[in-house]
Amino acid sequence: MKSLDEIAKIAVNAANQLRRNGVRCSVAEVIDAANALKHINLENEEDVLNALKITLAKSKEAAQMLARSFRMIPKSKDQVYEESKFKKGESDLTFWDEMGEASRGVDQFVFRDDRARKMRRRSWFSYSPSDVISRKRLNPPKPAEIVEVRRIIKRLRRRLALMEGRRFERDKHGEIDIWKSIRASYSTFGEILEFVKVKRKKTRTKITLLIDVSGSMDSYSDWLLKIMHTLCRYHHNVECFLFSTRLFRATEILAKSSPEQVVELIWRWADMWGSGTKIGKCLTLFLKRYCGMVDRNTTVIIISDGWDTGEPRLLRLGMQKLKEMAGRVVWLNPYADKPGYRPL
Repeated sequence: MKSLDEIAKIAVNAANQLRRNGVRCSVAEVIDAANALKHINLENEEDVLNALKITLAKSKEAAQMLARSFRMIPKSKDQVYEESKFKKGESDLTFWDEMGEASRGVDQFVFRDDRARKMRRRSWFSYSPSDVISRKRLNPPKPAEIVEVRRIIKRLRRRLALMEGRRFERDKHGEIDIWKSIRASYSTFGEILEFVKVKRKKTRTKITLLIDVSGSMDSYSDWLLKIMHTLCRYHHNVECFLFSTRLFRATEILAKSSPEQVVELIWRWADMWGSGTKIGKCLTLFLKRYCGMVDRNTTVIIISDGWDTGEPRLLRLGMQKLKEMAGRVVWLNPYADKPGYRPL
């Protein structure tokens, strides 16, 4: 049986092969691949390839690309690329240097150069189960973008409305409106033939945002910032939380700052950006600490790709509890419209 170092190496190498072809692979996906490889026979190349496809490939094209490049992925420490696989003038060490882009945490291993017969000590970056402290510089939204997002959110809040506003609408099960009934009787010479019943129109809602800022959501960072800032700055009854492997309440930062200040404050305080993803753990923590913010008038919006490296049981129980407490739960997955994407 191969060591955990070699298992992690196969996952990282496969992710790097996809990156070379323009396919995004996050740290969380590399972690999933390594965990999957623990449970299969690594001598069976077909099983290894299928595990890598399931965890790393988000589309049919990416799966085919991974299958074509699978024979180029080193499976052990002593296996290196053939010279023809490298560009002229490149050494074998280039491949191992590139692994630093794939994931976090550092370990040491000895790389054997079969042709030079020399032992060289190199740093190898691989998955670490510990939490990652990482900050990210975001681009502040432009005024025109804020106006557009505000228009979209205004329509969205009407669709998600759970709370009664000031206006009324007709409803056969509502209360009798005597003035509207009298006005309607003008057409029958003042004789009231039917009472008009009305109820208050639902025009408002409390919104709680739970936003995934893990590595797999990195390409949507600027878009998420526009949503967060616009909702918290220009709308009432909004709470915003960021999560990856930890939970961070960002409402005060977003509500009282300009776009430029928001970028600076998030960079300073939200230090789990680009880490792994433990949705179940963070959801459980949210329900434990902030359950008072959620009631039947609250719409909870979760923005995440659903790639969870934590316990599935925690996520299932957390979602069940959240559905019982909230008036509505909406899960927005940015990958849902991608051809061939299927959540695990």
